[in-house]
Amino acid sequence: MPEGPEIHREADAIRSAIGGDESVYVYFYHNHLKEFEKELTGRKITSVQARGKGMIISFGDNSNIYSHNQLYGKWMIRDAGNYPNTNRQLRLEIQTAQKSAQLYSASEIDVLDAASLEEHPYLKSLGPDILGEISVVEIVERAKSDEFKRRSFATLLLDQHFLGGVGNYLRTEFLFFAGIHPDKRPVDLSDEELKSFGETVLTITHRTYQTGGITLDEERVDKLKKLGKKRKTYRFYAFNREGESCHFCGNLIKKIQKSGRRLYLCPECQSK
Repeated sequence: MPEGPEIHREADAIRSAIGGDESVYVYFYHNHLKEFEKELTGRKITSVQARGKGMIISFGDNSNIYSHNQLYGKWMIRDAGNYPNTNRQLRLEIQTAQKSAQLYSASEIDVLDAASLEEHPYLKSLGPDILGEISVVEIVERAKSDEFKRRSFATLLLDQHFLGGVGNYLRTEFLFFAGIHPDKRPVDLSDEELKSFGETVLTITHRTYQTGGITLDEERVDKLKKLGKKRKTYRFYAFNREGESCHFCGNLIKKIQKSGRRLYLCPECQSK
């Protein structure tokens, strides 16, 4: 599933392609949204923003298209009238005179006014966006709050109410880089360890956003590239690296299940 950094990058691409322009054609796959095709055609696209793993495309008449990529959704930017050769199902298209933003494979799409948007179940319960204005201090304060402090990090990091935009690969990478075992709880950590966790969240998140999905630090990436390694080798510290050597200590990365989803850790660097 695309996580916060990927959705923010998609929002950037959509904003660059069609932001500020008028739509000349709008298409919805789902029948219950067909009535909005004519209504949104000819409207100016006033903003495109990511919130957590959701996307909001706003129009000048107080209408907003909300979408969530879920597991398989993907936005593509094409020249107007041009479509990719793909087996994916086109679910939404917003076309301007020059460009087209096309959403494939996603099923969670709706058209909402401003009031309804704020009451949307996902957005209403969403915590601070990890690519928003949140600071290390705020992350630590949330982790130490009564609501979250006694929950394991393995569970907590998948709760969008804690931090919006975190998914399975970021969960693994945050905990690995901060040296935290998944079973640990915020209450089990010292103030210094919590600060390190908060710094890790921002460092890894912004690095992933800037690099298009790479959490590994630049020095290690360059070293592995010079050795002729492929992207899958230098993309992550721990995620999807079961049986491979830890980048820090050399021990083998282990795969476990937490909260019903796979999680990877180094038994040495993240000992209990």
